[in-house]
Amino acid sequence: MFFILRHGQTDWNKAQKLQGSTDIPLNDQGRAQAVRAAELLQGHNIGRIIASPLSRALETAQIVGHALSLSPVIDDRLIERGFGTFEGLNFAEVDAHRAQMGPVMNPEPDLDGKHYPKDAERLEAVIKRIDAAFDEHMASGEICLFVFHGIPFRTVTRRFLGEMHTSPNAAPVKFYQDHGVWHMDALDPHNLPITSKAYEVRSTMGSL
Repeated sequence: MFFILRHGQTDWNKAQKLQGSTDIPLNDQGRAQAVRAAELLQGHNIGRIIASPLSRALETAQIVGHALSLSPVIDDRLIERGFGTFEGLNFAEVDAHRAQMGPVMNPEPDLDGKHYPKDAERLEAVIKRIDAAFDEHMASGEICLFVFHGIPFRTVTRRFLGEMHTSPNAAPVKFYQDHGVWHMDALDPHNLPITSKAYEVRSTMGSL
């Protein structure tokens, strides 16, 4: 069993801009969301909190850690995917870059069949580092809470559930096995992850 929490809201989330590896802090709404998530995560015997080093995830983890009397462990492998030139752009601007396929764009599509800037992190690298971090921390035998970002959340749901899900900000979920099959339960019935197929806002990761 383990838990995942995507970071709370930032101003760029609110503006629907791609953040990637750009270090955008939580806004006041994001901090309030983290406090709510901390309340929901109490009483689950979580023994370790592992967080991305980006401030929006780390502050979320620290707020939860304060409630659980745990100090987050920082793991650089949990950082959000680097989108390169796409960072700071909204979805319409990303679409324009893909339509024009200018010199900043990589002519080779990524694993999802989409084109990204030449300076963006490749999806294979993202999946590899997230998997490695999970395997290492899960081997500790402790119940782990991972606090990170949207694209890592999709890679984890793809690995354990066979289908990618998109997480809203600060929506805590529990993963557990039943007869060898992994399941995901949302702790907040008013803040639920959804399948990427049903995601109305255009995904930057696509379907793998």
